[in-house]
Amino acid sequence: MEIFQAIITNVVLLFGLVFIMNLSNNKPEQKKLVTKIIFGVFIGIITIMVMINAWEMNTGAIFDTRSVLISVASLFFSTISASIATIIAIIYRISIGGEGVYAGVLTLFFAFSIGFLWKNFFMKKVKINKYLSIYLFGLLVHVFMMLSQLTFPYPKNIEVLISVGPIVILVYPIAVLLLSMAIINHNQRILSQEIIHINEEKYKTLFENSKLGIIQYNLDGIIELTNDAFCEIIGVPRNETVGYNMAKLPDLGVVDAVKKSLSGEVIIYEDYDVKYLSDKTISGRIQFSPIYNDDEVIGGIGIIEDLKEQKELKKNIEILRKQDILTKLYNRAAFDEFIFTKTSEADYPITIATCDINTFQVINTSFGYDVGNEVLIEISNILIEHAQENANFHPYRIGGDEFAVIMLNTSKSDGDKIISKIQEKINDISKFDFNICISCGVNTTYSSITSITDAFNNALSNMMSNKIYDGSSISIKTIDVIMNTLFEKNKRERMHSERVSKISRRIAELYSLGTAFTNRTELAGKLHDIGKITISEEILDKPGKLSDPEWQKIRKHPETSFKILSTVSEYLDVANVVLSHHERYDGLGYPRGLKEHKIPLEARIISVADSFDAMTVSRPYRTAMNIDEAVEEIKKNSGTQFDPMVVDKFLIMYANNEL
Repeated sequence: MEIFQAIITNVVLLFGLVFIMNLSNNKPEQKKLVTKIIFGVFIGIITIMVMINAWEMNTGAIFDTRSVLISVASLFFSTISASIATIIAIIYRISIGGEGVYAGVLTLFFAFSIGFLWKNFFMKKVKINKYLSIYLFGLLVHVFMMLSQLTFPYPKNIEVLISVGPIVILVYPIAVLLLSMAIINHNQRILSQEIIHINEEKYKTLFENSKLGIIQYNLDGIIELTNDAFCEIIGVPRNETVGYNMAKLPDLGVVDAVKKSLSGEVIIYEDYDVKYLSDKTISGRIQFSPIYNDDEVIGGIGIIEDLKEQKELKKNIEILRKQDILTKLYNRAAFDEFIFTKTSEADYPITIATCDINTFQVINTSFGYDVGNEVLIEISNILIEHAQENANFHPYRIGGDEFAVIMLNTSKSDGDKIISKIQEKINDISKFDFNICISCGVNTTYSSITSITDAFNNALSNMMSNKIYDGSSISIKTIDVIMNTLFEKNKRERMHSERVSKISRRIAELYSLGTAFTNRTELAGKLHDIGKITISEEILDKPGKLSDPEWQKIRKHPETSFKILSTVSEYLDVANVVLSHHERYDGLGYPRGLKEHKIPLEARIISVADSFDAMTVSRPYRTAMNIDEAVEEIKKNSGTQFDPMVVDKFLIMYANNEL
């Protein structure tokens, strides 16, 4: 009976450890040193209590479940805690004394050591079933416990092994397994609680810090939780949202979405103009989703996104899609959309005007694209100003230098007056050194019987007809402006052009090929360096040797001159001459490497005149030659750089003292 009571007491003490752990909600593996020490002392006290309630055999052997407790402590608790508990138990066992003291001490030592080794080596390397591993561990501990009994004097040791060996080997490993399972279950429960706590914190952090508005509501549609983002989006304080019944919302679409979510559906409700809990109208998208517990809906969650920025972005994209970035006018896509979209009869008559900037290519080539852009902006500003005054006036930029205007409820005569007024304003632009002129064409459709496309094509045809008459004189004036601009930038270029023009005319006269040939040569001589308008003064007047990039810019000026002059139909022949004035008779010139008579005669004449004048006038990088020296240089390069026949005509001028 006493043995039975002792066993019951041992079992209670063993599982009392797990009970106390459950109350404390702590894991056996503690992190802080002080806690480890306290826990080790606590286990040591329980071990002493187990040993106090041991049963003693006639042989003097004392048996209890200390081996179970210490081995399990060593297996699951920190090494420090298990060591302290083992040391306390050993000290107590030694204090009791008796013949079994060695066996008792060895039992405690083996229980701790095998637990330590099993945890740190065997369990990490051998992959077997967790519970089988623990049972084998308990069996091994108690085999060594039985071996420890051999320290009793013979024949008592044999009697001890025979008396308790079978019970210990059969029961104690099972006790180790049961106690271990209780601790494992405790650990799993603690781990689950920690995971739940971490997830709750994550959810709380996400909930509170989300830029999306979030609400949680119960089965009645009453809001239980809201975050700051939700309150900010709808413009209502949190204390006024919590407890609000969403069935009372003014927006019935939202009310229906809440009801459907509580029936198990996921609903996305989106509206650019919606009211929620306040009078504030917002652009929002909200998703209502059910919350489940064991497959049963227990409430819902709403996630609202403020679409204000998205709405603005969509608006801006639409503007960019239809607006020309440079001029801020409607673009070609917007124009085509109007042309090919059915128009209301109330908009007729519809007058369409098309406009094109004369000499725009010359402006771009001569003064640069930045100046060209400024011209476009100035014209566009005049069109925009008129559109602000007249709601029926809609201007578009439909090409590089082309504009169109759609005038609703405007007759042909009224449209002509409006366009004439705009042309006058453009002609009056004084910001630039040159005049700006646009050619326009106007056409009107009075009903849908005549398509807007036909009206547009007729306006284009009228514009091209007007451009023929407007463009020529304007282009010639623009060429004059460019030359004057070049001469003002560099006074030496004016004198050089005049001298080259004069010498070229005299040589041409000696050929007796007619007035047209002579005049063309003279004009080409005057305009041969017009392309230098795009070269900076720093390069033109540089005193030292030009760098490779600078020299390349200089070599480009014949091509630039050609581009400028070829935009004027009257100057096409002159443009071809100017393009070739730096070609050489031997084919080593530029830009095309033409040879001998493939070079226009006018260009061969200008080449001699240009070189002679360049040699006889001082430049920043060299001093001038006298006339005789320059003539000798011309004669020296006859047949290589210069056409020998042109040189002969030039020498006649020299002999007649005409240079």
